[in-house]
Amino acid sequence: MYNRLFFLKLLFLFLCQVSLAQQTILTDSNLPIMVILTDIDPDTNLPIDIPDEPKVLATMQLIYRPDGTRNYLTDITNDTFLNYNGRIGIELRGSSSQVLEKKPYGFTTLLEDDESNNNVNLLGMPSENDWVLNSLAYDPSMVRDYLSYTLSSNMGNYAPRVKYIEVIVNDDYKGVYILTEKIKRDSDRVNLKKIADFDNTAPEVTGGYIVKADKINGDDEVAWTMPNSGGWETNFLHHYPKTEDITGQQADYIENVFYDLATQTNPANTSISDGYPSIIDIPSFVDYMIMAEFASNPDAYQFSTFFHKDRAGKLRAGPIWDYNLSFGNDLCSFLDLIEVFMMYGNSNLKIQEQNFGKIYFKRIPLTVI
Repeated sequence: MYNRLFFLKLLFLFLCQVSLAQQTILTDSNLPIMVILTDIDPDTNLPIDIPDEPKVLATMQLIYRPDGTRNYLTDITNDTFLNYNGRIGIELRGSSSQVLEKKPYGFTTLLEDDESNNNVNLLGMPSENDWVLNSLAYDPSMVRDYLSYTLSSNMGNYAPRVKYIEVIVNDDYKGVYILTEKIKRDSDRVNLKKIADFDNTAPEVTGGYIVKADKINGDDEVAWTMPNSGGWETNFLHHYPKTEDITGQQADYIENVFYDLATQTNPANTSISDGYPSIIDIPSFVDYMIMAEFASNPDAYQFSTFFHKDRAGKLRAGPIWDYNLSFGNDLCSFLDLIEVFMMYGNSNLKIQEQNFGKIYFKRIPLTVI
């Protein structure tokens, strides 16, 4: 029954998006308009299709009238109203969202040499070169990610900044997206010390790091796995430094931080010298859990869950990411339980068994308890 409901819902959303994409021709909008044209394939004389990876080259214009008046596609030739007009490298991103007609993208702004990163200010967001086009997959309201990131930011934590835009790719109107900052180490994003390949002893080896618990996509490599309270494994992946850049000593160090939390502490040990307060930044974990539970995010604690650690600092939870399946909106139907806590899987199991047979809810990794 679960599989049938899942695929019926997926098919319905897919057909709706195809229908909307085919019926809409964009000429103007109260939102900024992003126009992307990939380079021409010399073999077909047609624009190159955008693959999952690697990035392909393209030109991008971002039409935005700074006085807040309506934006027009004809403004694409008017430099006065172009927030960006230059080169990018672009690829598909995401996993299940890629099956939809409205694809999510990741792109890098480039200099004219098509190789060097071009740090730019897009729509008032701090200057950077790595960006995400969030397709708002499976969220008919188109507000869940925007609302969640804004709330987290208002709590005093860094969360990706977001701006609603219209997107046209190779003369095909794709719909409303949110232009989103990619989670990365940067003074205006996750503000951590930069770690070099020679930083292999204390105190330099202690940071900074960004780690995520997540599913595996494409060429992702699992850094380590740990048992969670559901009885299976949680995958941890290196986000910064990347797998290909991190040294053995650095990989061992950050992995041991999580194992120390899991094996050397317990909820009763509140000592600031050797208990869990000595390892984690408690306010960041509290804030993360408040957001996860307020939004009833079934992915929280298991997927799209980020942690970061600065040099000589404690392990922090966040930034939050990927809240499209929250606030009662979940593809799997049995996970959109807004009346229970997401971290307490066992309390939800009876309800799920009654409706769908014996299935298991995602539990919080032991490292976070």
